[in-house]
Amino acid sequence: MNVRTTARKSRARRNAWIAAGVASAAALIGPAATASVAATPASGSSAPGPILNVQKVAQAPVDDCFASIGGAHPVPSANGTCPTGYQPKIDGNYVWSAARSGDYGYYGTLSNLTCGASFWDGDTTPETVPGAQVCEFGKGPAASTLGAEYGDTRIPRVLRVNADTQKVEDITPTGDPILQRTLGLRAAASNNDVVLFFGQLVGDTSQNLNSGLAAFAFEGSTGKFLGSHAFSNIVSARNGVVASDGNLYVAARQAGGLGGEVLKWTGNKTNPFQFDTVGTLPNDAGYLATFGNHLVVSGWGTQPAGQNGAVVGGPSKIWMSPAIPSTGLTTADAGSWNSIFSWDQYDPDPAVAKGIDFGGIQEWNGDLYVGSYNPAALGAVETLWKTYGQPSGDVAKMRDMTGANRAVTIFRIHAPGTAQQTTTLLYGEKTLPVYDPTTKTWGNKPNLLGQTPKFGPSGFNGNPGNAYAWTFTVFQNKLYMATFDETGLISPSAPFTKTDIGFTSTTEQLLQNVVGPSLKATLGGGDVWRMDDPNQPAVAETLNGFGDSSEHGVRVFLPFEDKGELYAGLASAYNLDSSTVNRGGWVLDRLTPGAMRPPLFTGLPADAAKAAFAGAAVAG
Repeated sequence: MNVRTTARKSRARRNAWIAAGVASAAALIGPAATASVAATPASGSSAPGPILNVQKVAQAPVDDCFASIGGAHPVPSANGTCPTGYQPKIDGNYVWSAARSGDYGYYGTLSNLTCGASFWDGDTTPETVPGAQVCEFGKGPAASTLGAEYGDTRIPRVLRVNADTQKVEDITPTGDPILQRTLGLRAAASNNDVVLFFGQLVGDTSQNLNSGLAAFAFEGSTGKFLGSHAFSNIVSARNGVVASDGNLYVAARQAGGLGGEVLKWTGNKTNPFQFDTVGTLPNDAGYLATFGNHLVVSGWGTQPAGQNGAVVGGPSKIWMSPAIPSTGLTTADAGSWNSIFSWDQYDPDPAVAKGIDFGGIQEWNGDLYVGSYNPAALGAVETLWKTYGQPSGDVAKMRDMTGANRAVTIFRIHAPGTAQQTTTLLYGEKTLPVYDPTTKTWGNKPNLLGQTPKFGPSGFNGNPGNAYAWTFTVFQNKLYMATFDETGLISPSAPFTKTDIGFTSTTEQLLQNVVGPSLKATLGGGDVWRMDDPNQPAVAETLNGFGDSSEHGVRVFLPFEDKGELYAGLASAYNLDSSTVNRGGWVLDRLTPGAMRPPLFTGLPADAAKAAFAGAAVAG
């Protein structure tokens, strides 16, 4: 069978699965305004394809055995088998952070993240999606110490990987009381032979993320644990970078408010938890990167508890530091950061514009590249509903979710922070859906930049399930942009739609059993897009989580340029799927350059895109 015939049959199977989702979702959606979608290259295009070879270095182990909610949890055997009557369970679902120290990569994990949806809505009703996910909440093993909301939490792990031998060590500290109350290790950073991890902390007496931030320190050259510390003035951190002055900087969220901070590390091995605040921002500080001798931050709004995912503190902005002197930024610079771009300079809907964050951010070839981030895939529509009220009926709700959805949008900023600054829309929409609260209808309006996207539609290929620009990196002078593709999460997330969105049980079951599986089969698995040339469109490096559609994205990249290796830490919420194909749980892949392969099929029929909009919007 020749390649062209194989490609036709592959597309036919793909479109058959899409049609199954369309038939179910379209009946609920009805006509609705959608973002304008540009054409995508045909499968036979001469565009280049993937170049990376993929080696799986580690994956989340089967660490639990499950039979019933609230039942016993026997420990699996060393090879991951469970007693008769129990099914294997994989609690670890994210490689959530990464940092390099010398020849070693350090990685922090997170368990059962999607079971934490109750943080927004207070619903702690145990739910099982057969073959996909179980959330036990108040009947889970951790409920007695952390409360019902975090009953599915497990102690996060710290992995140390030798980049020369690929040997993996679990160096998680034992008996550390702060680690026992840490939900996951969301940020990592390294400098001067010290590796720091940061994680969200659950309080001793109150199940409240605002109780503080946990920090852990390791000696980079040996992996020796140096200690832990609980901060009360900051509550979240996402990443850190070493800037042109040689200092380490970390982006964080302030406690008790909506603002962010940028911290300069002033510690050492003896006192590793010392920081100065050198940036104070009105937005939460999300991703942190360098641009020349400046720092740049993806500003975020905040999704507080009890708001069903609505965002406050928007619109989000990109912030830039003053020029960094050789001695580094100081506390005197904290109020001198400037906004260089805001989401509401692009989005014409005033309510939706407050619900979108900025995500991956990276300097490449002298320009700044930045992507968008629809928080937890619910931020935009829940912010809209907080402004104008939520409609009744599943059809009206799904229509709003379709209109408010904003897939990954990519901007290039030239000469940021100067009088010569220009912003170019690379992937996005010429027109966007805008809600009219008087008529309660949607209609399209031009984006506020007045631009046609240079390379293509939002979501890169028009896939509206690409909700986040999750992480960017440069490797061998190519820009790699990874997305969180939520289409694969529709089934396990369906139970939460009853509370978060108010869908009926009929719609919940439709999403869980029909729309979710069909969209996962066609669109599931996180995407990575590669730019080889700033003047050419991005190329799909993978559209299915490097071969595992249960992996909904690359959460962290860690390049080892000198060794010709790029590590990708992936995430999956499927804690009940321990199969060998499309397995749940986190994965750590080693990526190395290889020969150019044929381009991946990236086309989306119009009806498929419409169904994906609806299905993707309900994944929470």
